[in-house]
Amino acid sequence: MEEKTARIRINVSAGEIEIEGTEAFVREYVDRFEDLFESLKKRPQVAPAPQKLALPEQVSVPAKAEMPEVFGEYLQRFPKSITDIDKVLVAAHFVQFHDSENSFTTRGANKLLTEQGVKVANASDCVKKSIRTKRVFAVPELGKGKHRVSRPGIDYINELIES
Repeated sequence: MEEKTARIRINVSAGEIEIEGTEAFVREYVDRFEDLFESLKKRPQVAPAPQKLALPEQVSVPAKAEMPEVFGEYLQRFPKSITDIDKVLVAAHFVQFHDSENSFTTRGANKLLTEQGVKVANASDCVKKSIRTKRVFAVPELGKGKHRVSRPGIDYINELIES
């Protein structure tokens, strides 16, 4: 006789647990989870703390002194030893500062670096790493591939100038 397949699907605020197998196998897990769910129901719900978001006008502040009109002049303010990630961040900040939408694209930042004879291994990966460190964030409402340098990103750029 063929056993029926059963499934348990739990979505405790999208934590989601799904168990699938024979009825006996699933029943074994149902018994284990009943106590867990009863205790979860009794726990008070804690709302996550609201996060502060950087407003576009807060992000457009130039690093340290006035932003020059020419990228090469801006790039010379930084130590030669900065990483590729930092170079892309600096170029991104320059593009963003001069952009009417206060944003940049990876292509635009990489183009500035290339024009200065600076080659980075993978500009796209550099932007992704800056996103992970919260120095850059995506702005999808402006279009695909649009990003902004965040307030922490600008603070980091200021630190690079000082070093």
